[in-house]
Amino acid sequence: MFLEKGGKMYPLEVIQGVRLITDVCLEVAPGEDVLCIADREENMEILTLIAAECKARGAEVGVVLIGPRKNHHHEPPRSVARAMREADVVIAMTFGSLVHTKARKEATDAGVKFALMGEVNKEFLVNFNLTREDLLQVRAITEKIVERLTSASSAHLTTQAGTNLSMSLDGRKGVALVPFGKKGTFFGVPGYAEAACPPIEDSVEGVAVIDGTMVGMAEVEGLVEDPFEVTFEKGRLVKISGGKDGRKLKSLLDTLGEGGRQFAELGVNINPFAPKKFIGGRLDLAIAGHVHLGLGRNDMIGGNSRAECHFDLQMTWATLLLDGKPILEDGNLKI
Repeated sequence: MFLEKGGKMYPLEVIQGVRLITDVCLEVAPGEDVLCIADREENMEILTLIAAECKARGAEVGVVLIGPRKNHHHEPPRSVARAMREADVVIAMTFGSLVHTKARKEATDAGVKFALMGEVNKEFLVNFNLTREDLLQVRAITEKIVERLTSASSAHLTTQAGTNLSMSLDGRKGVALVPFGKKGTFFGVPGYAEAACPPIEDSVEGVAVIDGTMVGMAEVEGLVEDPFEVTFEKGRLVKISGGKDGRKLKSLLDTLGEGGRQFAELGVNINPFAPKKFIGGRLDLAIAGHVHLGLGRNDMIGGNSRAECHFDLQMTWATLLLDGKPILEDGNLKI
């Protein structure tokens, strides 16, 4: 079934997905100032649909097209950064969604609701069949895991592929990325869900086998075709072993300085309703049963690293123990 919008015909699923974003995830209200940002012309069609729905709900809306972003920490133009701070709602359909930028942090510190939509396109919305009730369940699971991360002193991560990592979480807080907007938060819409925590930076020890998806910079972004090992000592990546993907990561890290080798984040993928097939982008980091680690900057989520980069490396089919008790076991959530 198709519906007409602005003189064009769109599948009903696309319109339903757009309205789930504006009405449920963002709860756009009359009089709010909404800023929509894209960095590619192909994103403008969906972004314009979202802007029209926001306007129909009584919001003031601006749509901005900026130059292509090169990585997840690539800052927007200064004029756009100022506009982000002054908006009530920001919707970012850019590479990396501006999530690891100073501009995003200043916007959320100012109370902005910041929606991440970097990889959402028409095809995704056509295949997206979650309901408000599904999203509420995802939020509840995420919040429970965040509570566990915040209360835990230690974490031990293993995977079927051979990951074996230990780290201290003592005094660190978990961060919930759920598809619902609150003032002063950033979140992925319409279905991204993650529980993240910055461990004590120098406490991380062991080996991680990267066999899922890498995101962060265009040079390494995508599915891992040849799994590889990364070894950590006192929170620093000291060795990358095997595989063409590992060599690509090593070559990139060699250009970025020591900050890029800092273990920055333990991320737990949450959404049990997400499509299971990996697509080679950030949406893979929402699929329940897997985990990812962050390298580089983590002051955006409560850590101490201010490195000028951030990468996420995914590990599949995980077992995660917090203070010795499982919240994941061979890819199954235990919440």
